[in-house]
Amino acid sequence: MGFIRARGEEQKKIRIQQIVDAAASLYAEIGYDKVTFSQIGRKLSFSRLNLYNYYHCKEDIFLTLLLQDIWKTVEDARNTFSGAVTDRDAFCLAWAELMLRHQRMMALFSIANTVILKDASSEMHRRFRLEMSQTSDELVALVQELFPKFTREQAWLFVECESSYALTLYPASVEYKNRMHIEVFPDVGRGTRDFISQYVTFLKVLLKGLEK
Repeated sequence: MGFIRARGEEQKKIRIQQIVDAAASLYAEIGYDKVTFSQIGRKLSFSRLNLYNYYHCKEDIFLTLLLQDIWKTVEDARNTFSGAVTDRDAFCLAWAELMLRHQRMMALFSIANTVILKDASSEMHRRFRLEMSQTSDELVALVQELFPKFTREQAWLFVECESSYALTLYPASVEYKNRMHIEVFPDVGRGTRDFISQYVTFLKVLLKGLEK
């Protein structure tokens, strides 16, 4: 497409989404490290200068993509779970499956603090932190609905611990390595294992610990 400067807020939103979608497409093709700011512009027939009208850097674009993915995960959780949990094992499996439905979110989130935020603009960094706080509050409220006996502190600890473990576990899982075309050596040590079985085990232990 040829570049046409957006006129008005609605057109600007459309243009921003086109930029984020282009970054997502490139990410799927070549991975985060190989995507450049200029490549994103070229995919849309934007000059580097045109792209600067919307974003300061590649990192800001990917933070926007990550935030969109996180909100989609929260929405998915809201649509998946309702009412108090009566079967803990079924809940743990369903929560693990929820996370695995959002693999790009986990992959990007796992490098957000160590890679992406390092070179992001201060403005985008602040927005990321603010929206992360909002999504955490949404999940904490959901967990309190699912586990009515949990205090807000217990619900917050569940969200904090389960997300931290997911972001550590996923990059080491079979699913991630297959997605990123990383060789797996099943005969070395305990081998690379699947995300679901390990995460479900962790969730059961976490819930048991929080109930004490």
